[in-house]
Amino acid sequence: MRWVSTIEARLESLFEALEREHGFSGAVLVSQGCQTVFEGAYGFASRQLNVRNTVETRFHIASVTKMFIAMAALTLVEEGRVLLDERPATYLPALSSLDERVTLHHLLSHTSGVADVYDDVPNAAFEALKAKNEGRDLLTYLASQPQVFEPGDRWSYSSTGYLLVGYVLEQVAGTTFETLLRDRVLAPLAMTNTGVDRLRRINRGRAYGHTFADGHFVNADNDALSPFDDGPGELYSTIGDLKLWCDALLSNPPVSASTLELMFTAHARIDADRSYGYGWFLEPPSRTHGGHTPGFFSRITQLPEQHLSLILLMNASHVGPDPIIEQMTSLVAEG
Repeated sequence: MRWVSTIEARLESLFEALEREHGFSGAVLVSQGCQTVFEGAYGFASRQLNVRNTVETRFHIASVTKMFIAMAALTLVEEGRVLLDERPATYLPALSSLDERVTLHHLLSHTSGVADVYDDVPNAAFEALKAKNEGRDLLTYLASQPQVFEPGDRWSYSSTGYLLVGYVLEQVAGTTFETLLRDRVLAPLAMTNTGVDRLRRINRGRAYGHTFADGHFVNADNDALSPFDDGPGELYSTIGDLKLWCDALLSNPPVSASTLELMFTAHARIDADRSYGYGWFLEPPSRTHGGHTPGFFSRITQLPEQHLSLILLMNASHVGPDPIIEQMTSLVAEG
């Protein structure tokens, strides 16, 4: 217990200083096994309305969503309803325009060569709005992205691929993306404060995104794909719900151990220190994934050998998460 109290005091001091000196805004949780070592909330869910964050505040988690899409895919793989080395068009003919060599494995491991709808598209927000105004839906827009390298040739991050996987899973399961995630991942883990973040939907307790401009905090812009309000989308969640997720991965996952191993297998080498599994960056002895959209950062880092999970959700994007996670990891290691 002394270890816990010491770590709690150090982390509390860290985040109080971050809020006081840098305007940190968000929520954080550290757990060892199933025990919460530290949790806290700082800054404002809405500066405009003067509403502070709490440990129950819902945050947009952006690309941390990818680990949930990967898990939903693995549940269907385990049932034999999806084959990872199969073409997406086998399950969803609307994707027949993709290079015929692209497989679901390529999409999940970021080795498909399909252009990233964010980073590879100049003026991404304008192009998405243009596609919407031309009457195209999100699926059609995503499927039209060009092939930028040969499938399997190398690793390159592509949110396009994960959104396409979401559409394939919808087709196979015969249900919506929201229902698929709820029934196969969220509900079994009692994650009742997590769901698809539709910007036009009233979502009580959901934080606004902020950034910093001209010396002042301002409300952040919407995500580049925000004109499309249907189909697979990114999630909102809380630090408490994400602890349930982290606990499950360490002790009681929604799939068998052999299937879960696919998530944490190094399918693609990124650089000398990092690889990518399905929905996770693998940096032994840790694994991690983050998310970023205007006004929000999110990060989950696990050290599985220590049964340690660090969860960081931020709704002010003027301060990056990497140095904060590094400081958190260092303080916990000192404990």
